Amino acid sequence: MQTHESYIGIKPFTVLVDASPQLESLVSQARELRSLPFDEKLQRTKQLTHQGIPINAYEQMITCGEKADGLEGVKVIGSDGKIDNSEYEIARKNSAKFEGIVFEEHPLSHALQEGAGCCRYQGALFFVLAYEAQLGDKHFIQSAPVNERVNTVFNQVFDGEKMHDISIFTESLKDKSYDYSRQNPNIFEQVHQTRSGYNFYSYHRTPSGLVIVSEDARHVKNI
Repeated sequence: MQTHESYIGIKPFTVLVDASPQLESLVSQARELRSLPFDEKLQRTKQLTHQGIPINAYEQMITCGEKADGLEGVKVIGSDGKIDNSEYEIARKNSAKFEGIVFEEHPLSHALQEGAGCCRYQGALFFVLAYEAQLGDKHFIQSAPVNERVNTVFNQVFDGEKMHDISIFTESLKDKSYDYSRQNPNIFEQVHQTRSGYNFYSYHRTPSGLVIVSEDARHVKNI
């Protein structure tokens, strides 16, 4: 088990948590939530996470990609009588941008700067803001399989013995057909107990306050 003095520098599921003006602003707002009761604090922390990453990059990757595919090869004549491919070019450019966010490794600051991220960025940001809001007694960043090729990241927060599964990803979807929990309502119960090559991060309430810990390939359940 490793203990972390700060969340800056942790790297849950490939997302490096680094300092940025955007994060500091959100952190400042999260600290103001500490005196709230659990349920209200939870909702306000989720709202801050959506505020920091308002765009679901996975959804926009698909949407912009489908739009570009539909416009490819289509000749659009502008008001000046010339071919205008700007709508296609914008859709293709945006699809590539969101694809890069989804499939490439970027620090959290990149998602905050772009205002877009997929589940792993959303999970990392919620963890940080929940820590600063002092939300719950335990908080685990979890992953679970969507299918044989794709995994999802979500958050598991305990208020005493009561467990709350938080998926900022599914909440941020405009098109709920991309919500994998609709196809598999038990997905958040199918967490990876071990995952080679990854550090598992959590925080725990102790007499001296919240403590962030990690373990290679598995969670620290209690400290």
